[in-house]
Amino acid sequence: MKKQKVCWKITTKCNQNCKYCFGFSNIKELTYDENEKVLNNLKKNGVTNITWTGGEAVLYPRLNELIRSSKSKGIRNKLVTNGIFLAENNNEYVEDILNNLDEINLSIDSIENDINVELGKENNHLEIIKKVLEKTKDKDIKIGINTVVSKLNINHLQELGDFLNKYNIEKWKFLKFMPIRERSLEHVEQFEVSENELEDKVKQLGTFQNIKVVQYKKQAEFEKSPVILPNADIILTQNGKDNFLGNALQQDKITFAKENSKIKVLVAHNSERIRNAIVNSISDLGYIDVVGVTSNGIDTYNKIVGLRPEMVFAEYNFSDMPGLELIKKTKEELQDNFPSFNTIGEIPDNELMEAIDITGNKINACVMKPYDGTAKDIAKAYKEYKYQ
Repeated sequence: MKKQKVCWKITTKCNQNCKYCFGFSNIKELTYDENEKVLNNLKKNGVTNITWTGGEAVLYPRLNELIRSSKSKGIRNKLVTNGIFLAENNNEYVEDILNNLDEINLSIDSIENDINVELGKENNHLEIIKKVLEKTKDKDIKIGINTVVSKLNINHLQELGDFLNKYNIEKWKFLKFMPIRERSLEHVEQFEVSENELEDKVKQLGTFQNIKVVQYKKQAEFEKSPVILPNADIILTQNGKDNFLGNALQQDKITFAKENSKIKVLVAHNSERIRNAIVNSISDLGYIDVVGVTSNGIDTYNKIVGLRPEMVFAEYNFSDMPGLELIKKTKEELQDNFPSFNTIGEIPDNELMEAIDITGNKINACVMKPYDGTAKDIAKAYKEYKYQ
């Protein structure tokens, strides 16, 4: 059975300010109970390996309980950490985390304090890493080292390797500075190196008796693993672009690979007869994937945000969330990811232009009787427009 690995960014909170960071920021975390549901869903969908990260993962309250629960389900657990919290705290929380890990990956880019500080790390980062290495050396945990290589440290890798060789290191992994998003985009000229430069430096390194594997991981390989965000969104980054795959809390069946062939559709109406007619009609088209159905406005909003359909067929006059309110809230949350929106029932004239203005012209069509035939024609026209 193939191992399904995921990287779970459990929080965006961090206690460092690394200038090369391309992690996400300011994403609202789920509650512990919600994350337990996500964990159960990941297990049910075949996840065998979880890499816990952030932000700084250990800043998420009760992370120890999630890791312990994950281990009890037979999942292999790896923690990626800058080491600060683990080095500074000797308590049951830290011990519980360490006792349930299979692997810990520590981030260190140089033994030179000036370089670490310029990269945005703590003033005493080397001492922090030393403390964690000492704390874990008698535990049954494989030790990995992550080094982000940039212009600042590319000529100082050998001395870092000499330091690491004093410990038993399972794998020393090099990651090229990648200007994908967030702070990393602000420091391209200061940090960027080519893959050829990095490959040449790795080849020039001497041998290390106590480091089992020295590995350079290319960006294409780094992007293979799907990522779970703090709000349970699942993304896969390819060629520097984030692709939304779904939400591990909102949906039961999870897809961990990008699917280009089908258009994801949500159908929303308070009449089961009308919903079923539309679903059955558009499902006959081989390129439509109905990812959800709803019967009220609030649930429609939640599923649009959680499932991110490309196209929506929705009743305009839900009693609990009128059409214009649904459009406004969805736009506020999704911004440019607002779906192609088809209304079941006409939009009043006094609201139509406002709705078009809010969505950036994403109001696609009005579905009139017979609903099933009209919806099918709209889906066909959308596909022709999309692939013309």
